Amino acid sequence: MADPTLSVVIASCVGPPFITKCLRSLESQRGSGDIEFLVADRAGGEVAAHIEREFPWTKLIRRPAGESVPDLRRHAIASAKADWVAIIEEHCVAEPNWIEVILRTAREPVAAIGGPIADDAYPRIMDWAVYFTEYNSYMPPYERGPSWNVCGANCVYRRDLMQKFLPECGSGYWEAALNSRLLAAGEKFLNEPDLVVRHTGPFGFCYYLHQRYLFSRAFAGIRRPHVSAAFRFAYVFLAPLIVPVLLARTAQRVRQKGRHFGKFLRALPILIPVNITYVFGEWIGFLLGPGDSLSKIE
Repeated sequence: MADPTLSVVIASCVGPPFITKCLRSLESQRGSGDIEFLVADRAGGEVAAHIEREFPWTKLIRRPAGESVPDLRRHAIASAKADWVAIIEEHCVAEPNWIEVILRTAREPVAAIGGPIADDAYPRIMDWAVYFTEYNSYMPPYERGPSWNVCGANCVYRRDLMQKFLPECGSGYWEAALNSRLLAAGEKFLNEPDLVVRHTGPFGFCYYLHQRYLFSRAFAGIRRPHVSAAFRFAYVFLAPLIVPVLLARTAQRVRQKGRHFGKFLRALPILIPVNITYVFGEWIGFLLGPGDSLSKIE
């Protein structure tokens, strides 16, 4: 049997409704070509049974509880057979032409392709706060052209380059390290505005604060051995000043996109504690390391 033309990878941690909505958005696109869908699941139990029962066209890869999202993706990539590997986050749903756009764009002489993360017209301001926090750099509109970055929630990579340049297991948010290694090797990235996914909700306030803390502690803790003691000391000392800088940067990006700035202003009462929590997580990460935060991120 010939190898598939595309491998689609999803890390499953949360379960329904997120993984259900994500896979439903892909189900109608299976006829776009010879596509394999690889779901690396750490939730197990009823979540895994639900995926197997409702989506028998996927290949379920059962992984132990507590395995990090980057390593879930790594195991799925190791099982992939296509020359190109697309990654979508389980919190996102693909637009109806997502796979069609990938197959068309994968003819370009590039190492990776990234697309925008659109909102889902959220009825709750809490979900707008999550969107602005996570994806302010990837909001549409997008211009087609060269790029230096692609988002791990909506991206496509050449599989041979992923296998060559992926950092080691347990290294955390490998898309940042992978992108840096590819660029250093002279590889090229492409922004494709038609490659759209929508970030969905809902998220609870306390749940999301905890997730931001875990994310930032893991990110800083993994960086800790690679930065100087002077840098760590400066960060810990100056941490209170970082919160307004982050908020100002997000505001600037939203304004530059020319959309949803009113929603951003309404979300500010939530964005303030979210950013405080993020900085506190990095503060702890630089002081004490990542702990077990990486295994708890969803």
